[in-house]
Amino acid sequence: MNETIAVILREFSLDLYRPIVPRDLDLGEPLAPRAGNLVKVVTGMRRSGKSYRLYQEMDRLLATGVPERRICYFNFDDDRLGPVTPRTGDDLLETFRYLNPETQSEEGIYLFLDELQEMSDWGRWLRRIVDTTRATIYVTGSSSKMLSKEISTEFRGRALDFELLPFSFGEVVSLDPALAAHREEPIHAPSSQAQFQALLDAYLDKGGFPAVQDLPRPRANALLQSYAQRVVAKDVVERHNLSRPRVASALATRLLGLNARQLSVRKIENDLRSAGLATGRGYLAGLVSYFEEAYLLFQVKEFSRSLSESTTAQPKVYAVDPGLALANSRAGVNDRGQRLENAVYLELRRRNPSAREGTISTLHTHEHGYEIDFVVGDVLDGAPYQLVQVTDRMDDPETAKRETRALWEAMRESRLDEGLIVVGNGPAATYESEAGRIAQVPAWKWLLSDDAGAADK
Repeated sequence: MNETIAVILREFSLDLYRPIVPRDLDLGEPLAPRAGNLVKVVTGMRRSGKSYRLYQEMDRLLATGVPERRICYFNFDDDRLGPVTPRTGDDLLETFRYLNPETQSEEGIYLFLDELQEMSDWGRWLRRIVDTTRATIYVTGSSSKMLSKEISTEFRGRALDFELLPFSFGEVVSLDPALAAHREEPIHAPSSQAQFQALLDAYLDKGGFPAVQDLPRPRANALLQSYAQRVVAKDVVERHNLSRPRVASALATRLLGLNARQLSVRKIENDLRSAGLATGRGYLAGLVSYFEEAYLLFQVKEFSRSLSESTTAQPKVYAVDPGLALANSRAGVNDRGQRLENAVYLELRRRNPSAREGTISTLHTHEHGYEIDFVVGDVLDGAPYQLVQVTDRMDDPETAKRETRALWEAMRESRLDEGLIVVGNGPAATYESEAGRIAQVPAWKWLLSDDAGAADK
C-alpha cells in the first residue's frame, strides 16, 4: 500500500465541497461497470470546474444507491505525489482496494481520475486499466491534446469527450434563485429585464470562472491574472519545455487583449521585437497552438465554401472567458463589444458540443466583403445554417445599416431566409425584406434561450 496515496484517499470527502453547484454539461447516463467500457473524458482550462463536475456525478451515483466504497476519486495534480507515473496509477488502485476490502471485484468500481494528464504515458496506462478492470471511468484533463492525440491513438473510438467551459451566463443566473425564477417567463417584466441586463454587464466584466463569482472586482482580477499565468507557466512553458517564458507570457497578454479580433503573428512579432524580446513567427505560431491546447483561447477561421478554396484571411482569437480576457489585457485594450462577441462565441460552442472543427466560423460575403461575425455550419459540405451578428448597440443608424446589410447579403448568398443580431443593449426587433427576416435579440435573452432566434413578441 502506498501511504501517501492512502492519506490522499482518506482525506477526500464530498461533504467538503457541498453544496455542489450543478453544471449544465450533460455526461449522459452512468455506464454499468465492466471491462472495456467507454471512458468519459472532461477537458477544459484549469479552474473552470471540471473537478466539481466529477463531484456532481459522484453525488448522482450516491443518490441512486451506489455505495461510497465503490467510488474512487483521485486528483493527480497533488504536489505530495512527486513525479506521476503509471506506477502511481497502479498504486492508486491497489491502495483503494486495500482500504475498501468489502468491495467485491464482481461488483465493479467507479473511477474518477482528475487531471490525469499529469501522469507520464497516461494513455497507455489508462488503456490497460480499461481492458483489465471492471469499472466505469471518468477522466478530466486541462489539455485538448489529450483528446486529439493520445485518446484517438490509444482508444480508437472507445472514449467520449466532453468540453467544460467556465460558467455560462445561464449558469450564473442560476446562482441567484430569485432571478432564476423569472428565466422561463414567456414575456419578461421590465424589472426582470433590467436585472438580467445588469447581471450580463457584470458577467462581461467578471466572467464565469466559479471562484470569482463572489469576489470584489480587484480580487477577481488578481485571481484571473493568476489563472492565466499558471496556464502559461505550467501547461505551456513547463509541459513543452520552452526556453523563452517571457515571450510566452507577453504573447498571452497580447492575445487576450486581441479577444474577438484578428490575429496577425507578423504584427505581434514586430511588437515583441520592439519591446526587446527576440522571437520569430514560427515560434509564436507554435505558442498560439499550445495556448489553444491548454484552453486559454480559441482560433476561429474563415468559412470556406469548398475544400479546394484557400483563404489568406487571418483567424480571429477568442478567450476562454470574457472576464479572463479583461483582467489580463492592457488597460483600455479589451472593450465591452469584444467581450460580448466573446460570450456569444462561447455560447455557440456550448450549443454545438459534438461538432467538428470549423463548425463555427467567420464569413466575408463574396459581393462586397461584408463581415459576418459567426457562421454555424459544416465547412465540409459548405452549407451554413445560421448567420449571427453581434453588436453592443443598434440605436445608431449607421451601425444598424452596417449590421443588417451584411446579413441581407450573406443570407442571399447562403440561400438562408433568416439571420440573427445579438445586441448588448437594446430591445427585441424584427427586420424584413425580400431576402427574408432578421431577428434582433437582446444578448441576455439569447444567452438564456435554447432557441437562437427567440425574442419577446
